[in-house]
Amino acid sequence: MRINAFSDVCLRVVMLLAASPEGALMTSRAISDAIATPYNHVSKAIIRLRELGLVEVARGRSGGVQISGEGRRATIGRLLRQLDTRVDLAACETPDGPCPLLDGCGVRGALRRAREAFYTELDGVVIANQPHHQPATRVFY
Repeated sequence: MRINAFSDVCLRVVMLLAASPEGALMTSRAISDAIATPYNHVSKAIIRLRELGLVEVARGRSGGVQISGEGRRATIGRLLRQLDTRVDLAACETPDGPCPLLDGCGVRGALRRAREAFYTELDGVVIANQPHHQPATRVFY
């Protein structure tokens, strides 16, 4: 199973914020630098993480991003499940339309179950509990 690039960025943002001191605010630019990811990708990830309630954002000159209480309790499985927008892992399409084997095929169901097993295994892994080092970036208070 492979996670997409956006899910990877979101996971790294939450892990970085979880490693920051309690109550510390980090700018999106500082987060971008710390996880070596383009600023625009980090900004989009922060927007989505805020929608999910995993981060809190304070706007303005002394603003920034911090992990929320919900973000501290979030599991990797839950986060990846919420970010996964794919209906099916297999496209089941040919250049001429639907796959001719679609009616009797069990691959789609098996792939769906495998994806859920992947997420279920990660449901027991709390993001904030993962071993990490304090971020080597400038943190704004």
